[in-house]
Amino acid sequence: MKPIHIVRHEDWIKAGHLTDTLDSRGIPYTFTAIDQHDPVPKTVEGISGLALLGCTYSVNDGHGWANEEINLIKQALDADIPVLGHCFGSQLMSKAMGGEIYPMSAKEIGWHEVECIHSPEADKWLGDDDDEFEILIWHHDAFTIPPGATPLYKSDFCPDQAFVYGDNVATVAHLEVTAKLLEDWLEIYGYDLDPISETVQSPEEVRRDMHSRITNMHKLTDRLYDHWLQGVQKRL
Repeated sequence: MKPIHIVRHEDWIKAGHLTDTLDSRGIPYTFTAIDQHDPVPKTVEGISGLALLGCTYSVNDGHGWANEEINLIKQALDADIPVLGHCFGSQLMSKAMGGEIYPMSAKEIGWHEVECIHSPEADKWLGDDDDEFEILIWHHDAFTIPPGATPLYKSDFCPDQAFVYGDNVATVAHLEVTAKLLEDWLEIYGYDLDPISETVQSPEEVRRDMHSRITNMHKLTDRLYDHWLQGVQKRL
């Protein structure tokens, strides 16, 4: 059984609900830990899927390992191996597919409503039951939807939140977050929630009803993961 390969960029921005899901289904996975100076794999040979996690850096910072990840994504797309990107990972995907990454006029942090952008392709991933979701978003940069990709949903502050392309899915939101992870992030990186604004919520608001909000968000997460893993299962 070929594993899914996960690229982690900082040791406190873990895979959360993603690895919980893989463990529950008995799907193997391996890691590259950029924070531990692991080299980015040179090839996608021997894997069934590629997942890329978040990061406090920008894709435009010029890090060599980020460029190597972009090349790895291109290899995966050429080899028809499904790619999944969360936050920084979604920006890497957009860049690899011909999109652009740019700094937002205002960072977007907290629990924000997103509106589904219904289309036949998007509804395969999202279903057609809900038009809005509340999800955990934490980003300073945004991506453009790359050529040929289909947008999934948008927020009031960022029109390009997520896209799909074949069996590949990218979302700037942290749909993988768990309560433990979010508490860790607020402890380690909570200073980023300053100043409080229309686009940035207070730590108290981010913590409010955290468990129920995460449970509700994971209904969306599970829909996306289920569809993505259907593509992965073909290659296990």
